[in-house]
Amino acid sequence: MPMPMPMPMLYDLVGIGFGPSNIALAIALEEIKFQGSRLFLERNKGSRWQEGMLLEGSDIQNNPLRDLITPVNPRSPYTFVNYLHQTGRFWHFLNLGSHYPLRKDFFEYVAWVASQLPNVKYDVDICEITIQKEGGESFWRVTDTQGNTYCARRLIMGTGRKLNIPSIPGLKMADRVVHLTNYLPAVRQLPPGAQVAVLGSSQSAVEILLDLAGRSLGNIISIHRSFSYRLKDTSPFSDEVYFPEFTDYYHALPPRQRALLDNQVRQTNYSSADGDVISSLYLRMYEDELNGGKRIFVFRNHEIEKMECDQKVVMDLKDIYTGSQERVSADLLVLATGFLDIGRNGRTGLPLLLSNFAEYFDWSGEYLQVERDYRVRYAPGHDSLPDIYLNGLCESSHGLGDAGSFSLVSIRARDICTSIAQRGAPAALRASHAHVV
Repeated sequence: MPMPMPMPMLYDLVGIGFGPSNIALAIALEEIKFQGSRLFLERNKGSRWQEGMLLEGSDIQNNPLRDLITPVNPRSPYTFVNYLHQTGRFWHFLNLGSHYPLRKDFFEYVAWVASQLPNVKYDVDICEITIQKEGGESFWRVTDTQGNTYCARRLIMGTGRKLNIPSIPGLKMADRVVHLTNYLPAVRQLPPGAQVAVLGSSQSAVEILLDLAGRSLGNIISIHRSFSYRLKDTSPFSDEVYFPEFTDYYHALPPRQRALLDNQVRQTNYSSADGDVISSLYLRMYEDELNGGKRIFVFRNHEIEKMECDQKVVMDLKDIYTGSQERVSADLLVLATGFLDIGRNGRTGLPLLLSNFAEYFDWSGEYLQVERDYRVRYAPGHDSLPDIYLNGLCESSHGLGDAGSFSLVSIRARDICTSIAQRGAPAALRASHAHVV
C-alpha cells in the first residue's frame, strides 16, 4: 500500500504577499516577539514596491514619518529615519527641503526593511487557496504553481487591490496596452518617435505625461472624461481622513452613510492631482507651443467607445457632451485607471485567490462586511471557518486610509497583531503584547 503524504507544517499564520502592508505586519510581529509560527509568501524575487512607477522626480505624497512603523514605535530600527541614517543619506535628505520623499527613496526603504525580516519566501506564485478540516480543526491550505502547499490557522491577505481594467470593446491587455503598474518596462521598449496615449486624469496619469514629455518619443495623447486635471484636496482638515480616529468613525457607519461620506472626501485621493505636477504639465505644454512643436494633445470630456489592438492601438473617441467623434492611434496605451475596491466593485473587487469564497463571506449588498480588526465576517452558518484578515484591502469598510497609502499602514498592522493575540495566540505572546504601548 502506498504511504499517505505527510501533512505540511501548520503555521499559526501565513501572509500572502510581502508588499508594504504585510512588511509592516512582519515588523509588528517581530517587535511584540510573536511566539507563533508564521510565513510570508511573495511571488516576486524580492520586495519591489511600485517598481513600474519609479519616475524621475516623483514623490509619494506622504509625510515620511508615516512609514512602516514610526507612528506605532518611533524607536524602532525599521523607521525611515533610521534607514536614512544607516545608508548615510540623513543630512543630504534634510538638505533637500522637500515636504515629501522621492518615490525612489521609499522604494529603497521598503526593500531595505524587507531584507532584514525573517520568515519570508520569495518567488512563490500562489495558484489556489482552499479550506481543509482535519482532527476537528479547520485551516487554510495554500498551493503554489510548483505544487508546494502551506497550511495556516489564519490567513493574512496583503496582495494589493486588483487592477481596474475598463470594459472597452476591443481592449486586450498585451504589449501595446498596459496598466500604469507596468509603465516603465513598457515605455523602455518603445523606439524613438513612438506615440503614447494615457487614459485617466489622476496623479499617476499626470506624472506619466510629464515623464513621456522628457523622452525621445513622438506625440503624447491624454484621454479623460473630466474637463480638466482636477486639483487634489490637500487641506489639513480634509487630510484628517488619514487619522486613526477617522477609521473608527468610518467603520461604525452603515454602508449607505459610508458611500455618502466617500463622495465628500474622494478628491483627497482619486481623479485628482497635486498642484505642482499640474502646473508643470501646463508649463511644459506652453513651452512646446513656444518652441513650435506641440507634442501633448489633450482629449478632455472624452471616452473610448471601442478600440483595436494590432500593430497599433486604434481608438474611437467620443465627446461625452457633444457626441462628436474622433479616431486616434498610438504605439502604446497606458491605463492610469487605478484599482478596484471590494465595496464599490462588490465581488468583482475580491482578490482572485478569494473568488471561490465569496459565498462564505457576509455581504451587505455589494459591501463586504469586515470587522474593525480587519477580519472578514463570515455569513451565518460558516462561523467555524478559520480567520482571514485583509491587510490593505478594506477601503469600503475602513476608509481612505486603506486606499494604497502609507498613512495608516503601521496602525493597521498593530490592530491585526492585537486581534491575533486576542484570538488564541500563545500565552507568551499575550503577555508580551500586554506591555506594548
